[in-house]
Amino acid sequence: MIKINVAEIKKRLVGAKNLAFELEPAELEITPEEMALMGSVRLEGTISNVGDVLLLKARLSGQVKRTCGRCLKEFTAAAEAEVVEKFYPAGAENIENDAFVYDSDVIEITEPLREGLLLAEPMQALCKPDCRGLCPVCGADLNEGDCGCDRLTVDPRLAALKQFIKN
Repeated sequence: MIKINVAEIKKRLVGAKNLAFELEPAELEITPEEMALMGSVRLEGTISNVGDVLLLKARLSGQVKRTCGRCLKEFTAAAEAEVVEKFYPAGAENIENDAFVYDSDVIEITEPLREGLLLAEPMQALCKPDCRGLCPVCGADLNEGDCGCDRLTVDPRLAALKQFIKN
């Protein structure tokens, strides 16, 4: 868990505190099944007093092992996330149910950092933008060369529609 003392920030109307940490995946409560982080995650940001709330602005960066969505090869890529979250004092009125709150001079920032990093992960990662993927007929990696399979076969259920294209 990552806890930050905000007593000095709360004393001043425009107080701020700079953050710079190297975090391990366990500190962010990220398991290898959720995200295969390679080494530590770099955190840079600030926590500032903006009146009635504390504002966390942070940038996370690290290396993650991914599987290509087309050719199924593993590769290492950069993982980056921007996190901007408000922390409301406990007992504040008219806040959302899922808003982050604090009730002392210490705030816990693990959950917003964890969420930000996991949500920044792409749904389908590609090893390179022009990855050709696998042959749907024989399963050969088309990035290594053409396999020679006839991939232009038409689904028999759609063969009747081919007549419309010819006309």
